[in-house]
Amino acid sequence: MSATVLPLADEIDPDKFLPSSRSIAFRKSAWEAVGGYPEWLDYCEDLIFDLRLKTIAAPQVFEPKAVVYFRPRSSLNAFYKQYYLYARGDGKADLWRKRHAIRYATYLVALPFLLLMGLTGKGVTRPLAGILLGIGAFVYLRQPYRRLRYVLSEAARVGTVRVTLRSNLEAVALIPIIRVVGDVAKMIGYPVGWWWRLKHKPPNWREI
Repeated sequence: MSATVLPLADEIDPDKFLPSSRSIAFRKSAWEAVGGYPEWLDYCEDLIFDLRLKTIAAPQVFEPKAVVYFRPRSSLNAFYKQYYLYARGDGKADLWRKRHAIRYATYLVALPFLLLMGLTGKGVTRPLAGILLGIGAFVYLRQPYRRLRYVLSEAARVGTVRVTLRSNLEAVALIPIIRVVGDVAKMIGYPVGWWWRLKHKPPNWREI
């Protein structure tokens, strides 16, 4: 789960990093300048707080040694609920339109088109569809599998879990499942949040 959804330290761009409430420190003056956390949001309120700080160009420093330990969700049901609520928060706050649009286009347009092309195509069409699906799967899973190598090696080194061939294979098999479950949760949660937004007309958080 952590290899699938959490970035490694070397993946973080300090200039673009948006810290969660798990590990953040700020001055009271900065808090007051942006109005604190938006109380009309139940999720993503820390992201709005971060983005508003960037709007006023508040000085920010990324400290990779400020480590907070927490346990990711331990079941697919709990993970689905978590990312459904995150995406619902995105919809409520009008966050990441392009990111969500790409996800819908991938699952509802590109993937069905390639599968249909692979099943019904003739000549070079079918192998071309297979190649494109393979490239897509590589891009989709490359980063989680890269992280998995590090996560498993660290787990074996410190002895937090018993790493075996079976556990390694299970982890490899679970990553695409976790990715798909998370994406489905986001695609269902996002429009629910947008519907809430249209109905309740919350304030524009981009206006300081």
